[in-house]
Amino acid sequence: MRYRLLSLLSALLLFGCQHGGEAPDNSGTKPLQLPSWTFLAKVSATFAPGHSSLPNRAYVFPALRLNAQGQAIDQLAYRQLADGTLSWYSAAPLGAELKAIVERKLAKLGFTIISFSELTTNTTDHTVTVFNLYYAEASASRDNPQALPVASWTAFSRITAATFPQDLNPRAKRDLMNQELVTLFNGKRQAAGVIKRSHRFLLDYIGANRQWSESINLLD
Repeated sequence: MRYRLLSLLSALLLFGCQHGGEAPDNSGTKPLQLPSWTFLAKVSATFAPGHSSLPNRAYVFPALRLNAQGQAIDQLAYRQLADGTLSWYSAAPLGAELKAIVERKLAKLGFTIISFSELTTNTTDHTVTVFNLYYAEASASRDNPQALPVASWTAFSRITAATFPQDLNPRAKRDLMNQELVTLFNGKRQAAGVIKRSHRFLLDYIGANRQWSESINLLD
C-alpha cells in the first residue's frame, strides 16, 4: 500500500510541475521607487474552459522550490503518524508555511481541507481539488547584477489545481487551474513576505482567465 501511495505521489508532483516553463526573471536597472510595504506583480491566471469553480474539498501539498528553468529542486518526504497514515513535508524553507497559509486562505474561501489519508481513500471521481504550490527564491536582476540590497529583486510563485479519479490515476486527471505571479520589490529581506502574500493573493482569483499587473500591499 505504501509503495502505491509513493508512486501516486511522484506522479501527482510530476504532472503539477509540468504546467510552467522557466521561472521568469524580471528586473529594473534602478532601485524601484516603491513604499517598503508594497510590491509590483505581474499575474497570469488560467482556468479550464467549461469550468467556473473547483470542488470544495481540497488537499494541499507542501510547497516546492523551483530553479530558473521552472523545475522543482526539492522532493517531498513522508512521516508515518501514530495512526499509521502518511504526512508529507518539503525541504523547502517555506514548504510547510506556504501549505498552512494556503489552507487557511482556502478555508476562508469556503473549502474543506482534508488529509492525505482522506485523499487516498476518497471513493468518488474528481471530487477533491489537489493543490500544488511552487516558488522561486528571490534573485537580483540579470540586467542589474550589481544591485544593492535595497535595489530591485524578483521572486516567482505558482499554484496549480487538478482533480483525479478515485484511484488517483494521473493519466485521467483534469487540470483546472494554473496561476503564476512574478514580483518586483525593494530589498531581499522582504522576499519571504512577498512570496507568502503572493500565494494568498493568487487564491482570490480562482476561476479567472486573465493577465494583469498591479501593486500589492504586503500588509493586507
